[in-house]
Amino acid sequence: MPTHFDTLITGARIVDGSGNPWLRADVAITGDRISAITPPGQISPRQAAVVISPGGDRVVCPGFIDIQSHSIAPLMMDGLCLSKITQGVTTEIMGEAWTPAPVGGRITTPGAFGSYGGQLAEWEELARKWSRFGHWLEALTERGVSPNVGSFLGGGTLRRYGRGMEMGPPTADELAVMRTVMAAAMEDGA
Repeated sequence: MPTHFDTLITGARIVDGSGNPWLRADVAITGDRISAITPPGQISPRQAAVVISPGGDRVVCPGFIDIQSHSIAPLMMDGLCLSKITQGVTTEIMGEAWTPAPVGGRITTPGAFGSYGGQLAEWEELARKWSRFGHWLEALTERGVSPNVGSFLGGGTLRRYGRGMEMGPPTADELAVMRTVMAAAMEDGA
């Protein structure tokens, strides 16, 4: 165990996500890694640059994963996404229904931006050039977002790309387009 830490959280309730009961402990952090979890008082506060003493019933736990996130637009408006981070959500999985990319096929304008009253006008302009799913992920990375992000290619986006807004099953040609777009999106990380 190192002798000096960047941060020491003392006397917190630790919930480790394993299903075991919580325990009271100190957590030492070096860089972006947990260096030690010890019974309270085993690490001297002098061994840390920063000491956090949450007191009471504050909990230290792994970040939560939102497996059906609807944070696409909030992440575009403000990459910090403090409304989720402050709740402990550190990973957002999105794209169940729609994604802002790819634009092409029968999608002539990026979808869902208009419902945000102009707050996403800059993104809407960028999205017009997103011919691949990966272009959107790259734009999020370039802009910077606080949570980890994973995304499906939205099922509605895929269908709209190949079939537009027409009702009924896709034709063989439309289905072939959808398969090609899906394969490309999976190459891009969907």
